Amino acid sequence: RQRGEPDGPFTAKRQEKHLYLIFDDYPWGYSIREMNLPTPSSRRQTRRSSHRKAASAASGQGAARRLPRPVICFEPPRGYPMYIFAVGTRIVATYPRDPFFDDSGPDDFLPIVDVRWRGVTFGPGRICQDIPIYLPVGNAMFALDTCNFKKLSFEPLWPPRLENRPSRDVGWSWCDLPRPPFDRVDVTSYVVHGQSIVFSVESDAEPTLDPDGKTVRRGEWMLPFTGRAFFVHGLQAFVGLSKDTAATFGHLCCCKVGAATNPPAWKLGKEKLFSDDPAETHVGATLIYMGRSAFCLLQCVSIEHGNAADQKQQKGELEEEGGEVPRRCCYLYRVTTFSLSFDDNGDLRTGGTCQVQCYNVPEETTERFLGKDPVALWL
Repeated sequence: RQRGEPDGPFTAKRQEKHLYLIFDDYPWGYSIREMNLPTPSSRRQTRRSSHRKAASAASGQGAARRLPRPVICFEPPRGYPMYIFAVGTRIVATYPRDPFFDDSGPDDFLPIVDVRWRGVTFGPGRICQDIPIYLPVGNAMFALDTCNFKKLSFEPLWPPRLENRPSRDVGWSWCDLPRPPFDRVDVTSYVVHGQSIVFSVESDAEPTLDPDGKTVRRGEWMLPFTGRAFFVHGLQAFVGLSKDTAATFGHLCCCKVGAATNPPAWKLGKEKLFSDDPAETHVGATLIYMGRSAFCLLQCVSIEHGNAADQKQQKGELEEEGGEVPRRCCYLYRVTTFSLSFDDNGDLRTGGTCQVQCYNVPEETTERFLGKDPVALWL
């Protein structure tokens, strides 16, 4: 396409958003799979239809499907799902690097995959990271770990001159921000609201960070979520998975955005969105906001095969011998799409918009990768 030429049908199609699932089933790294998701309808349905679809979502009716073939593969070390994030249409893998090999070329860079154009570029690497949280704000990425709070801007990204490569603080690098007055390990949930990042920490104080890393301390209360939550403009509320208790497991929760010093009013969704199948064991879950009050929930579940006692004994014997533990269970991804609204009583509801599909997780995916929440991106 020539410069200045209007977008054609192919370009317009490329700009539609898709769900991207990442697995470390590639022998030398990771695969990226692209999925088209149905758009949940926000129209009101009958009460009977609503109850029927809610029951179907919990039971996971329907046979498991095969995932689409990978659209692209890239080669960071396997088993590090927590180091993958996305900004715009770019997927970035900031896997750990060895600080004793500063002179090695590949260790100075990290791969950036543009899923729209199917291209791979490189960005500035980071050496030390410990259980990081990645949060995109505009065209920048903020990273909080146990030691640092950093920012990486994605425009422009120019590599450093060769003579400047030994100096990590010249040009093309992560920018250090003031450390927040709380520890990364105390963070229970977080949400991006406009140009601010709201963290909920175990110290019962909810600090807010602006794009410069400055802290504005708010009320002495905690958000009712676990992990990442989202601001939904149509509801004027934060929405996320509720804290993991027996009574609220698998439910959504929302809280209104209110005064800075007062605890916000929050409500628990009445519908359980996780699987109720007794043969399935919960492994992890990731909530994705698709915009316009529409969500996608990915739940990873395992189904055991064989005798559990024999499996545990065999696992112990192989670990003592330094062998590889064979997989004795299969894994499924339950992909649930839905739209949220408030009913006449002000309660959070999906209104019968839930659609559930199950997919087989590739057998080559490592147990270490599956030990974390699914890596799913809406781009």
